[in-house]
Amino acid sequence: MRIIILGLSHHTAPVDLRDKVAVPSAQLPEALRALRSSLGKGVILSTCNRTEVYTITPSAAAGLQALSAHFAAYHGVPLEELEPHLYAYSQRQAVRHLFRVACGLDSLILGESQILGQVREAYAASSRAGMAGGALSRLFHQALRVGKRARRETAIGKNALSISRAAVELARRHLGDLSQKGVLVIGAGDAGALAARALADAGVTDITVANRTYARAAELAADLNGRAAPLDDLPLLLEQTDIAISATGSPGYVLTPKLVAQARVSSDRPLFLIDIASPKDVDPAVKTFTGVHLYDMDDLEAVAETNRRARQAEAKKVDAIVHQETDAFMAWLRSLGVVPTVAALHQQAEALRARELARALKRLPELASADQSTLEAFSRALVKKLLHTPTATLKAKGDPTLTETAQELFGLG
Repeated sequence: MRIIILGLSHHTAPVDLRDKVAVPSAQLPEALRALRSSLGKGVILSTCNRTEVYTITPSAAAGLQALSAHFAAYHGVPLEELEPHLYAYSQRQAVRHLFRVACGLDSLILGESQILGQVREAYAASSRAGMAGGALSRLFHQALRVGKRARRETAIGKNALSISRAAVELARRHLGDLSQKGVLVIGAGDAGALAARALADAGVTDITVANRTYARAAELAADLNGRAAPLDDLPLLLEQTDIAISATGSPGYVLTPKLVAQARVSSDRPLFLIDIASPKDVDPAVKTFTGVHLYDMDDLEAVAETNRRARQAEAKKVDAIVHQETDAFMAWLRSLGVVPTVAALHQQAEALRARELARALKRLPELASADQSTLEAFSRALVKKLLHTPTATLKAKGDPTLTETAQELFGLG
């Protein structure tokens, strides 16, 4: 029994090829049925940055060959186009790879936490399809535990690396708890949407989205249980907000000194401005106003870089956890091959014990019932003690050669 993985990711393949082999969640049941017909059990893990298939096969070489053929045929991509970008692992390498994936060590953003949920969903889909039993089930259950352990015992996921998350962290550093703060997101494009969702994840509930196209602002605001507003309302909105994150992509300044001054006339509350637009949305001159604090991409990049170095240090700790957990899983996997031999050894010993005890009791017909029970208990304890060391050694070593020697030595067949 060999655990194998075949896949491609952002490490090995360009985005257009990753898109060709991606399996959307709605398509996953059908993809699993196709995999079942080709290889039986398996788990498909497909995210924006990777598509991998995990399965168990009697032979690693034959299994990977069959999996490669299935991969190409199912996705309709010639094997010669796929092969330069595929990676394949078996046994220990495969186990270690999955554990690293679950911990976020193999992600585009080091230590990101979303991958753990994606691993869980991939396993759940395979389990619902009846394709993840036995060692494969044990493997994914342990991978999920390893991912949780890495986040519990290290700080691998505690420092923001993306610009949108760094913006939230910067705001939290200066303002503390953000849950009661009023937040204005200016711009409903990709950058604005990411920032808004990062704020919502941080516990912010008072979110207003302002955008040149009101319908787009309303759509994003509805996703966040927030409010939408037109850009023309910016002076009034700035009066009522604590944090404004601007990401419009406008060719000129959206927040000018004149506009900010207009907003400051009737408000003396501190205003925290974060400009994540390129080119910049906020005129640097607004920093001259009392109570206005402006941070731009350079500030956010500095936060992200500091956090990146911190995560890299934590990654070494996570790697140690992965190594330890991989050892534990491989020890369990090796023990599976020993189980039949250990069971046969104990069955043989029990049969011999019962036979010899019965023979001894026939020679001692006058022995009292209590003494017979004592003699039986003694025989069971003796056999148990005699078998303890060979049983423990076989399980601990998990060595096929040692197992075969035990079978020959004890005549287990």
